[in-house]
Amino acid sequence: MNRLNILIVDDELSARELLKNLLEGESWVNISGEADSVDLALPLILKNKPDAILLDVQMPRKDGFVLLEKLLLHKVNVEVIFVTAYEKYAIKAIKASAFDYLLKPVRKSELIDSLKKLADKMQSDLMQERFSSLILELSDRKKIKFRNRTGFVMVDPDDILFCQADSNYTLLELESGKSLVVSMNLGKVEELLPSQLFCRISRSAIVQSKYIAEVDRKNLTLYVENNSRYALNVSRKYMQKLDTCCDNLLNYK
Repeated sequence: MNRLNILIVDDELSARELLKNLLEGESWVNISGEADSVDLALPLILKNKPDAILLDVQMPRKDGFVLLEKLLLHKVNVEVIFVTAYEKYAIKAIKASAFDYLLKPVRKSELIDSLKKLADKMQSDLMQERFSSLILELSDRKKIKFRNRTGFVMVDPDDILFCQADSNYTLLELESGKSLVVSMNLGKVEELLPSQLFCRISRSAIVQSKYIAEVDRKNLTLYVENNSRYALNVSRKYMQKLDTCCDNLLNYK
């Protein structure tokens, strides 16, 4: 049997401890790490490169699906076994596209059976196909919810050219030429945006890298271009970060 490296992602300590206890004595399973949030899980996965993730669906702030979207942006292919307390999350898309799912409280026999099947069938081409299929099935989750004065708006991040701070509000300039004002400061907006696609260029502006047309280092000006051309000021302290951001975009493509 192939040795299996797994990473546990669950916001509840008791749930993580249970999974570890159930796997105690299984020498063919190596737990390469654990995390209680998406933000902590992502760097661990990128560093440890596990074969599979035991992933909780419901977590505060960012759920398990958000982590999968972030992994896709990093071009990480990994097997996913969903762990959930709610059977409603064992939807057809998950059953068809994830390797497996387990209902809480997890039983040892079910966990071991799932991991043994995974260890026997690990093939990178099939893994990539399943992971891509999973993301495709969940693509309707791609839009981001931004609060506004009357409620909220749902916006696809791909459609955002740049964001500008306006006191406690933020202006979103969209590809369509439409502008939206959301009732969130720029820092909160930045937390919601995919970090691989957006770059902070000053205390008051964030741009989507793919729309950057030109950077004038001498005059500290950045030009965003779509159907129109916009000039934005760049803070000198962000210039190096801007270089890295554009280089990452080339690698991402």
